[in-house]
Order: sequence, then C-alpha cells, then structure tokens
Amino acid sequence: MSYVKVFSGSLVEVEHIKQLLQEKGIEPVIKDNNHSASMAGFGAVMPNFQELFVHSDEQAVVLGFLKTL
Repeated sequence: MSYVKVFSGSLVEVEHIKQLLQEKGIEPVIKDNNHSASMAGFGAVMPNFQELFVHSDEQAVVLGFLKTL
C-alpha cells in the first residue's frame, strides 16, 4: 500500500478535512511531526503543522474534492 500527501496545514484544518473525508468513506492518515519530535525529546519543529495522507488509489478523488472547498 502506498500513501500520498494531499494536504498540510494547521491542526484545525487537517482535522476538519479528515472529518469531511471520513463522511465520504475515505480513511485518511494524519502525520504529526510535532508529536513525533516531542516523543523523541526534540520538541516542536513546526507547531500546529500536520500532514494528511490518503491511499494512492483515492488521490484523484480526494484532490478533486479538496478543490471544491
């Protein structure tokens, strides 16, 4: 399985888009580098910045949907 990044932004934006995609039956994955960095003891790299990934098979549908927002 291959995942591709379709959006990056603040926690609020990413969580909102995640919810909208889930309502359409798409299960996105959120990558939070801040959480990973703090778990490793490095602190926040870019506060409130997250990335949203979807399965590569769903990329075209998701990108089309994001253009409507």
